[in-house]
Amino acid sequence: MFDPFDHDSALDRAARITPAYVRDLLDGYVEADLIDDDERQAMLRQIQPLLDLIRSTIQGERFWELFQQHFGFAGATPKIVPMNAANLCPEPTGLINAANLLRSAYNRNVAQQVRTADGLRVRQLAAMRARLARSLGLSDPQDLALIRNSSEGNNAINAGYRHWTRTDDPAQLDTVIVWDENHPTNLEAWRLRRDAHRGIRHDDDAPRPGDPFRLILVHLDREDTAETIARKFTDHIDARTRFVTFSETSNGNGMRIPESAIESIWNHVAGNGYDQCHIHIDGTMSWGARPVNLGRPHCHSFVSSAHKWFLGPKETAIFYMHKDKVANFQPSIFAYDYRIQIGHWDAMPANALRFEMLGQRDDVNLITLDLTQMVWDALMPRNPYGRVRHLATRLKGKLLDNGWRLRTPLEDWKSWGIVRVEAPSHPPRESLYDWMYDPRRPHRFGGSGGGRLGDETFRLCPHIYNIEADIDRAVESMNLWRSP
Repeated sequence: MFDPFDHDSALDRAARITPAYVRDLLDGYVEADLIDDDERQAMLRQIQPLLDLIRSTIQGERFWELFQQHFGFAGATPKIVPMNAANLCPEPTGLINAANLLRSAYNRNVAQQVRTADGLRVRQLAAMRARLARSLGLSDPQDLALIRNSSEGNNAINAGYRHWTRTDDPAQLDTVIVWDENHPTNLEAWRLRRDAHRGIRHDDDAPRPGDPFRLILVHLDREDTAETIARKFTDHIDARTRFVTFSETSNGNGMRIPESAIESIWNHVAGNGYDQCHIHIDGTMSWGARPVNLGRPHCHSFVSSAHKWFLGPKETAIFYMHKDKVANFQPSIFAYDYRIQIGHWDAMPANALRFEMLGQRDDVNLITLDLTQMVWDALMPRNPYGRVRHLATRLKGKLLDNGWRLRTPLEDWKSWGIVRVEAPSHPPRESLYDWMYDPRRPHRFGGSGGGRLGDETFRLCPHIYNIEADIDRAVESMNLWRSP
């Protein structure tokens, strides 16, 4: 499901983003009474310079330097360089301005006639979903729910399952197998669901009478091979296993589960007839950083946020679930769907749309996912995913050359865009996290501080809006913090 970069496919995707395609997309907004013709022209003026650069013949680092200029931080004073894509990414300025034009125009007409049933704006949402689904390899757009963030999708999994085996024998409990580096919404949330019936939290994961399931944590070491990684999961999977769930890449230490290990886990579940076992992948660090193909997933569900590596609008995310698994879940929110309709609770959608009954949404944010996807399609021939890897590799190399100790695996097949280093404090100097952001520094960077357990580390996650000079200056600044 995490395909290698395909240059021919990239060329095909970019070839679709012609001036006529952009014109037709904006004409659709006019026809849906979202904007008028003057606003369509204004939106085009915002979008066009970025597309012109992407289509240009400029190559190499010079292209990415010019690409960076299309982000607001590049011309800001003070300049604070974002390098924390695992948490939040800026959007290209032209897309923000275009979306703001759309938002202002949208508010001229909020009548339900255009926002409900088969209204004009509902059609725009459906068309956007179809284009987004196609980019992810899905033939049926209704296999893709548009939710608010990955946390919501993770919690739909751990809060919504309704077929736990009822038993007072801890040895017969259903099991949930998780990576101990999962995000809290896919780790601590499981503990919350397990312990909620008692109203107290247990500090250990030993099974107890009355628990709905047993939680099994998998610990991976940096030195593990792909075969070892897979086996550490599959050794625990049996007929009682209801969930195996892991982050494709840990937002903490930057380690990722290699493709071959994911496929081995999938084949183990399918090959042994464990039909009640559900594999859920938290792909928050994947979409926009790596090619994702949900047309041949090695999981039953997948979630990712648009406001991270995808460079999309905030509070938008994707949630895929295979139709065969949907009926096993009750949604945590039962409200209006995207057509502003509410059905009977016993006749909810039998596809991923079951998880999209969230009530009134920010329609403009959802619709403008179209613009973000358009830019990604146009950008494909430049292999933006390879650029992510290049920047992270350069960063790791510079850090090692300067004596920093990596928490993130060095090998490409076990990491991608996240880089975490050890950064032990040395009072009275402030933490590296604060140092890098300090206004007194000639170069300021937005990174991330210590890990979840309070360890003294620092994380940088460069993305395609960063340039090689950003990497070099970041390491120079880190070295100054460490010096006497």
